[in-house]
Amino acid sequence: MRTPAPFRFALLASFITAPLAWAEDDRHYNIPAGPLSQALAEFAAQAGVTLPLDPTMVGGLQSPGMQGDVGTAQGFELLLRGTTLEAVPQAGNTYTLRPKPSSPALHLDSTNINGLHDVRQSAIGPLYGYKASHSSVGTKTDAPLRDIPQSIQVVPRQVLEDQQATSMADALSNVSSIQRGNTHGGSVESFIVRGFQGTTYAIDGVLTNSLTVRPEILTDLAGVERIEVLKGPASVLYGRGNPGGLINVVTRRPTLVPEAQVKLQAGSFDLQRGQAWVGGPLSAEHGLAGSLAMAYQTEGSYRDLYRDSHRRYFAPSLAWLPNDSTRLDMGLEYTETDAQYDRGLQVIGDRVDARHKVFLEEPWSHSSSDKTAAWFKLEHDLNDWLTLRQVTRWDHSTKSMLNVSQRTLQADGRTLVRRATDFDEEQRSLSAQFEAIARFATGGLNHQLLAGVETVKGKRSVTMLRANLAPLDIWNPVHGAQPGPFGFGEDSRFDQESYGLYLQDQIDLNEQWKLLLGVRWDQVSQRNRNYDRNGVPTDIDINPSDTSPRAGLVYQPAERLALYASYSTSFAPQNKLTRDGSVLDPETGTQYEVGAKYDIIPERLSATLSAFEIRRKNLAATDPLDSSYSIQTGEQRVRGVELDVSGEIQDGWNVIGNIAVLDAKLVKDTRLEEGNRLEGVPVVSGSLWSTYQLQDGALQGLGFGAGVFFAGKRYGDLANSYSAPGYGRLDMSVFYDIDEHVRVSLNARNVLDKDYIETIASAGNYAGEPASLVATISAGF
Repeated sequence: MRTPAPFRFALLASFITAPLAWAEDDRHYNIPAGPLSQALAEFAAQAGVTLPLDPTMVGGLQSPGMQGDVGTAQGFELLLRGTTLEAVPQAGNTYTLRPKPSSPALHLDSTNINGLHDVRQSAIGPLYGYKASHSSVGTKTDAPLRDIPQSIQVVPRQVLEDQQATSMADALSNVSSIQRGNTHGGSVESFIVRGFQGTTYAIDGVLTNSLTVRPEILTDLAGVERIEVLKGPASVLYGRGNPGGLINVVTRRPTLVPEAQVKLQAGSFDLQRGQAWVGGPLSAEHGLAGSLAMAYQTEGSYRDLYRDSHRRYFAPSLAWLPNDSTRLDMGLEYTETDAQYDRGLQVIGDRVDARHKVFLEEPWSHSSSDKTAAWFKLEHDLNDWLTLRQVTRWDHSTKSMLNVSQRTLQADGRTLVRRATDFDEEQRSLSAQFEAIARFATGGLNHQLLAGVETVKGKRSVTMLRANLAPLDIWNPVHGAQPGPFGFGEDSRFDQESYGLYLQDQIDLNEQWKLLLGVRWDQVSQRNRNYDRNGVPTDIDINPSDTSPRAGLVYQPAERLALYASYSTSFAPQNKLTRDGSVLDPETGTQYEVGAKYDIIPERLSATLSAFEIRRKNLAATDPLDSSYSIQTGEQRVRGVELDVSGEIQDGWNVIGNIAVLDAKLVKDTRLEEGNRLEGVPVVSGSLWSTYQLQDGALQGLGFGAGVFFAGKRYGDLANSYSAPGYGRLDMSVFYDIDEHVRVSLNARNVLDKDYIETIASAGNYAGEPASLVATISAGF
């Protein structure tokens, strides 16, 4: 419920001040019981101290009040009885609120401009621990996860810190039904979610370029606050997309309390990484704060003849709260990478070659990418019930590759036919969203209504040259071949404009029943222009439109339990042609899902159990009368059950785990056998990671972690012509908090040094990394 207007405080910008600065000596106070925000405001004014307050932290909480002669620190302690908050003294006669530490673990974040409390979490603020209670990815509003009728999993920053994760793949291994997908020669990370390949991510709720066929660049985690996964179709809020789910990266936000973190890492295969994050007030009086995230990483490989990879990351941001009704965020992000290009391991017969170190490229093959992004977000509360929001995001990326394409393995089982490719790609996109959120009641029902319009303009250009390259004996590889003369391969231009209108209503029918209804209409206008070797263009114009509905119902029979059922849809334009020259209709996805969300330990440990069926229809299939064209009869289906658990079992003991059982099949096709399993999807997969830190005694601050990650047999293509066996991997860690500011840790990956295939896909198969170690030292305040 929204905090009443007289006691509504802007996010860390409404400072409570008094003209006099009293000493810490006891004073007499008479603060009545009531709303916590009111009690704290009155006490701070009488005590003559400055206290920034966040409505998402204190809104809805009550204080028992306080009477008597007390000092300032004791007064705050009495007023905060019954909550998990504490007041911490800062420089300049200032106090800040934060959750009470549940353990002596390293706390590198203090109060964030978007709020933080375990009970009153913000959907975009930091999390303390492994359990998330709020998210915005499922509704574009700050909503409790238990009120959303769809499975949503969150990987908080503490999990990234405990596992010392440096990639999206490491982070998303903690979420059910996610497998690694096409990496485009190791230059990007893409994922299969609930059986279906994703092509892009969302950043702070805004999708990147809609024309991309894979993420533009590797995502650095230095500026990431959390990673969210909305399971199932999400077109009602995000437009075009894959039916398996949406990955949303939430970035770290500036603070009005000075804080910083520096981390240095060194590990196996010449890993060296340094990263820093700093935030604080630029003008606390005017509610202006800034932050800066930076990272540099260089890494070798266990593969033969492999060149080192490099990554550079830089991301400044600003937050401004000019008054108690207006919030402005803006930022810039730049990422640059260069690495060895590598299509991975060859398929021999019906299995992937198990010789993990064999390198089938040439030392000169490489990939270089860079991406620049800028964003602007403005929110304004017109009154107590209506909020307006405008978000603009601009992305620009380039990629250059000189690589080896592995063509076919000849009948002798050892001669690999290869080709050299010189590839250049440039992508641009500009997205703008205009939204209104209204909170009102009608007929005894409480509504939160979201109405929005989105416009997206995207461009993508691809040029490709190809050359002959000498074949390679995979059993006795001799490197050093140079490509022959390069000739024309491809010259393509893609331009797209899309428009979306969407409406969503979150309805509280009563305290136990909640209804979610939504619908979106999209119109896409796209031109694909392909030039032949003589420079003659051929155009394909695509102008689909589609309506994406969504409905869900939540029943909460007890405070700790929420049962739900939902229906959601997705769509994705296609560019394949039929024999009459028309473009195929968009692919569509439909999901039916039921589930339960349960707090195993209130405010500590939660679980989500879900069962679902997704059907992906209108897929392009080869025209049986002319293989140069397509017909629209393809269909795929995934049925599954998932269990995700995360949180704190007791003080210092954290856990995050999942298991999924998926039946992912090809249902209709003109060329492939119906019943074949979908590419890269195991029947059973999951993970379990847990850490424990000693809470007292001589070894207080010492902690241990361990986790197992597993997946069953997977096929590498829809024809099911080859496969990779299942695997299990054991990771371990040990860490020690020297004090509240400094932590040292040692993380071991694949402790048992198992050989396994981690990624299997028709575009490239990759082995999992052998046993490795990463040593880390972190310092922060």
